[in-house]
Amino acid sequence: MSFYECMKLALSSLKTNKLRSALTLLGIVIGIASVISMMSIGEGGRRLVTMELAGLGSNLIFVQPDYAREAMSGGRTDSLTYGDAQAMRKGCPALATVSVSRMGMVTVKYGRERYNVSATFTDEGLASTQEAGLKEGRFLSELDVKTQRQVTIVGGGLAKKLFGDESAIGAKVKLNGQSFAVIGVMKEQGRTIFGENPQDMSVHIPITHAKRMTGSDDVAYISCEAHDVKQVKEAMDQIKAVLTQRHGKDSSFNVMSSASILETTETITRIFTVILGGIGGISLLVGGIGVMNIMLVSVTERTREVGIRKAVGAKKGDILRQFLFEAIALCLVGGAMGIVFGWAGASLIAKIAKWPTYVSPFSIAVAVISASFAGVVFGVYPAYKAANLDPIEALRYE
Repeated sequence: MSFYECMKLALSSLKTNKLRSALTLLGIVIGIASVISMMSIGEGGRRLVTMELAGLGSNLIFVQPDYAREAMSGGRTDSLTYGDAQAMRKGCPALATVSVSRMGMVTVKYGRERYNVSATFTDEGLASTQEAGLKEGRFLSELDVKTQRQVTIVGGGLAKKLFGDESAIGAKVKLNGQSFAVIGVMKEQGRTIFGENPQDMSVHIPITHAKRMTGSDDVAYISCEAHDVKQVKEAMDQIKAVLTQRHGKDSSFNVMSSASILETTETITRIFTVILGGIGGISLLVGGIGVMNIMLVSVTERTREVGIRKAVGAKKGDILRQFLFEAIALCLVGGAMGIVFGWAGASLIAKIAKWPTYVSPFSIAVAVISASFAGVVFGVYPAYKAANLDPIEALRYE
């Protein structure tokens, strides 16, 4: 029996039992749709993170305490300070810019308006690390930091809530009860997939106020920018040399380039995508078991038909291919429908959850291969059972 005849016979059999075929398809459709939807969520998240990190630039370097070493040893790790940043500016000629950051929470009050927002304690390097730029005013200066001037830069969203359409420059706001003058307003960055952008509802304060306002002047991380991508390795070596000189040979700091962070992040997000695809694959497994059950029922119902076909000369291979092709046809039709529903589901998730999704050709290929594989795996036993029926016993079956 040719391939064409087998497929024609398989499709004809499926059309004869429309309701049963539809119920069998349902499991495969749900399974394939789940795989595509889950993988599209993971891939969309991976692309978003990759795009955000790539937008930072490939010549950025981040320095922070080795928190992993601290967790494993149980001791206190070395801390970064504003003095370390100053030393890097002087002792690392391969660096173009250096900026410190320490995060905290402050209460901002202006008139009757009051908000709890995130605060970034930073220095004059802020101007070089803020791609969004200023809407109005100026960045922090070295003099602002060294003389501990009570000045602040506010996010665009916070400025709109506090001052409306009026200019915020020169206005006095209360930060944790202390009066600070607004010297700059950042451009609004807009909403993110998680809602309002935290950077739009934030303030920037000179790092020299951190001790008084948070109880510590430790720096969370120092972000640096090399003059050129080719100088990143040289700059990292210079940073390590400065830190060793200031903190000793046993100091524990992580010095990472944006390229290495991007590579690590991509690896993690790919694992996340595979896990999500595996969760969807469980649904496909359940659908495949459903196909096998229905095919076993079909073999039982068509025992007499198998007996007649064998009596007129059909071989074991012909019977085996007939039932196997029926299972494969079921899974392929279900796979095609699952791709459509999975694509639609991914689009719906993107619209409702504001989460970027991406249906890649790879996920579609995985879906088609999975559907075919399910048809073969779960169709083999029913087909084998049908092919090995005794023709005489099959003809007697009622």
